[in-house]
Amino acid sequence: MSLISTATSGLMSSQVVLNMIGQNVANATTEGYSRLTAQLSSNSAGGVTVDSITRVVDQYLNTQLWSATSDVGYSTSYSENITSTESLLSSDTMGIDTLLDSFYSALSSASSTPDDDASREAVLSSAEALANGFNWLSENLNDQYSSINEQLDSSVTSVNDLTSTIATLNAQIVALKQQGGDTSSLEDSRDQAVTDLSDLIAVNVSEQSDGSYTLTLGQGQPLVSGSTAATLSLDNGEISLQYGSQTFSVNDDAGGSIGGLLDYETDVLTPTISALNDLAATIADEFNTLQASGYDADGNSGSALFTYDSSNAAGTLTVSSSITSDDLAFSDSATSGSNNNSNLLLMLDLQEDQSDTYSAMVSDVAIQSSSASATLTANTELVDSVTSSIASTSGVSSDEEAANLLTYQAAYEANAKVITVASELFDTLMSMF
Repeated sequence: MSLISTATSGLMSSQVVLNMIGQNVANATTEGYSRLTAQLSSNSAGGVTVDSITRVVDQYLNTQLWSATSDVGYSTSYSENITSTESLLSSDTMGIDTLLDSFYSALSSASSTPDDDASREAVLSSAEALANGFNWLSENLNDQYSSINEQLDSSVTSVNDLTSTIATLNAQIVALKQQGGDTSSLEDSRDQAVTDLSDLIAVNVSEQSDGSYTLTLGQGQPLVSGSTAATLSLDNGEISLQYGSQTFSVNDDAGGSIGGLLDYETDVLTPTISALNDLAATIADEFNTLQASGYDADGNSGSALFTYDSSNAAGTLTVSSSITSDDLAFSDSATSGSNNNSNLLLMLDLQEDQSDTYSAMVSDVAIQSSSASATLTANTELVDSVTSSIASTSGVSSDEEAANLLTYQAAYEANAKVITVASELFDTLMSMF
């Protein structure tokens, strides 16, 4: 190989590397960009060749990031919703514990003057406030079903968009690789799409020999294979996956924010609403039982204080429309007069169990909320740690690129000088003839 040819190969290789360095510098702050590195080798003729330009990627770290991102997505949606529930249950003004205390405080005041109209009216008023508190809490908790469904619907749409994008990128990467083209930017875009997808739902990723990704869900349901993407759909809170002619359920162990929403609904929201309905029915039944066994101010058997629909006790709990303050059955005898408070004292005995039941409900949610918050913090720290590791491996270092730039600039200039000298030598040689 001639001196000029050797220097020309060095000149061209340096130019390729300089262009690569420029691309790295230009994308130093681009999210998801993986820096490029060039592999050079000496050829048989003594020149230099750029064998390849590849992304600097640690696939193990990417896998860690996708897993940790799913955990953060799960913890975030779970923690945000359970925190909201905890806040509702422990409301200072509408919390059932506060309203129960007010109700029993009114009963306690009435026990010293059971024949006082004002005291009796206070009992009825606090009973109505208690029923309204159950209604308010039930409505807000049930509204979360609608909110969850809206969030799931939006998430399912996003999943379908991302899987379609990944399938398209798979096709483009495979085709470009077969042509010997540079697929680095496409691969960066695909990795970023997988990261975004992982936030929504947990995925397993495997790279195929042709450069495409195959994605599956936690229980093996196919999500993306080559250029084909599955489609998720939401129906009545149930998520299903359609892949070709096959249909799979996705509700169990979905992971990501979708899994957090589904598990929150199953593990927290539904049991809490059920417990609230049970407590509302218990309070109503216990008071109505004592009302029926006692006597009102006129010596008549007491009538029901509360009414409710058994299918939604907390949401429909109300003070009986026909009851008046005189109908409160504080007496245990039809003939003892309105000053008798024996049955009223039995009513006061109900407070401890009812309050303890509600406190246990609030405590259970608070414990789960605290655990969810701690898990979210730990998962977020893990994502930050993995992201930092990826940045140190795949990220662009301005100082390193500047040093490389000087190195290859010098190499470019040196090769250009060699060509100049070779040309001068050739001209001198020719002038001798």
